[in-house]
Formats: sequence, structure tokens, C-alpha cells
Amino acid sequence: MSGLFALVLAAAASAAPNAWTVSGASTAVLGSNAVLVYRPAAPIAGKLAPDVLACGTTDFAVVKAAARPDGSWAWTVLPMNMGALDFTARWTLDGRALTAPTVRLNVTAPKVAKDADIADIKAPRSAPLPWWPWLVAAALAAAAYAAWRARKNRAIDAPAVAVAPPVPPEAAAENALAELEASGLWERGEHAAFYLRLTDILRVYLEARYGEAATAMTSAEVARLVKAREPDLRASATAREVLSRADLVKFARIKPSATEGPDDVGLVRALIHATTPTDAARVPAAATAAEAAQ
Repeated sequence: MSGLFALVLAAAASAAPNAWTVSGASTAVLGSNAVLVYRPAAPIAGKLAPDVLACGTTDFAVVKAAARPDGSWAWTVLPMNMGALDFTARWTLDGRALTAPTVRLNVTAPKVAKDADIADIKAPRSAPLPWWPWLVAAALAAAAYAAWRARKNRAIDAPAVAVAPPVPPEAAAENALAELEASGLWERGEHAAFYLRLTDILRVYLEARYGEAATAMTSAEVARLVKAREPDLRASATAREVLSRADLVKFARIKPSATEGPDDVGLVRALIHATTPTDAARVPAAATAAEAAQ
């Protein structure tokens, strides 16, 4: 097989004294996964975990990093630009950073038929409308009605009616991802429909989270929105990665690998977790709501 490389790379001395043998193709194709295999020269003692979000750049997105039975690690990366691009694999070892030296891949454009046209998967008028905003609106309406009934009952010394809280954006998105995974779209080969649902879930979540019309934005505008709202640039890189790969499948009709769709569900789930406020940040809002109800 042509275009292969095998390098012996020394790990950071502050993290571990091991050396790595890295193998894989020295060339890659824009928008197609490439696999790099990192093999330690000796067993590594301690808890080793890949830092996937720390490895994402404007040139590469990490689709998956998985340990193999023989002790090696397989990193699946997605090139986002063309040319001679550098990728650096990163782990944490017992909480300390472990960085492998840089690997360079020559990324080329995908081969497309000369007369091929980029076409949408269906007419715009037949695209399904996002349905999660209606669910959130229904939950808010139900909560408002319950609050009104509770106040009315207290006025006549009747038992108060419990007010159901609105569905948080992250909970609604998690439910939608679970339904998508159970839908069978990916298993039936309906990849374009799968990515249409997945990107709708991501856009609806971001719209509810930030209060801006993410469902009406382009993929690049959504990535810029996340970059403007999140101090960690890895969040915007993840959004850009998923939306770019979805566009290639939906519009350029590029056939994805067998694991890309499920892997992208995991990336969207990780992005939701990364952009969800902590419980500590929610306490003031919850206290304000309780005071208003009284």
C-alpha cells in the first residue's frame, strides 16, 4: 500500500517515559476519515484517556480515539482543509497532560465526477420543520397554566397545584438524540435523513440555549455563534466539524463510513454537555423563580 509512514515518537518527559510507534497513511482526502495508530514501546502504567476536544483544530476534527486490545490506540481524524496539515494526539495520564509529537498528512480534494452537480436531498418546501420548539412551547404553556391554577387555589384556601418546570434545552436535546439513535435511519442507510435530523437537534438546542435563531443560520454562522458564546474554542470546532460533515453527506452526496453517524451523535452529545451551565450557575435563577411563585 503506497503512501504509508511509520515514526517512532518520544512522549512528553513530564508525563511518561514511553516512546510511540505511529503508523498510518501519509495522505488523506478532504472530508474522509483517516486512521492513525499509536503503539507504545512499553506498557503505560496509570489511567490513560484521550483528550479528544483538545486535539480539534481548524485543520482536523477528531471523530474517535479508541484503545485496542493489543495496547495501541487508533485515532480517527477528519481533515477539514487541504495541503500539508499537522495533527497532534493528546491524552491525560492520571490527570497529567501527555502529548505525542506532530504527524503531518498531505490532504487532497475528493474525487468528484466532472459533470456532477451539488444538489439538495429534496426540494426545500418538503424539508421537515423543526418540531422541538413546539414541544418546548407546549411545556411552557402547561407550566404557565399550572402556575395560574396554583395562585387561584391559594386565593380560595384550596390545596396548591404543583407546577411542572419547563423542559431544559439539554434534556430536550438528549431525548431527541436518544430517539434518533433508536429510529433505525442510520442502519437502513438513510444517511442524509439521519444527518438532517441530527443537525436540526443541534440547531434547536443552540437556539434555546443562546436565544438566537440558530435554526435559520448557515453552518458557518452556527459555528461563529458558538465561538462567540463559548470561551473554549473546542466547542465551536466540534459544531463546525459535525455541520461540515453533515453538509458533505446531504449536499455533496459523499458516502459516510459505517461509524460516522453514531460517532457524530456522540460529538453532539459532548457539545451539549460542554455548553450546559453547571448546577451552581443555575441556583440564582431557581431561587428567583421560587420567590416569584410566592
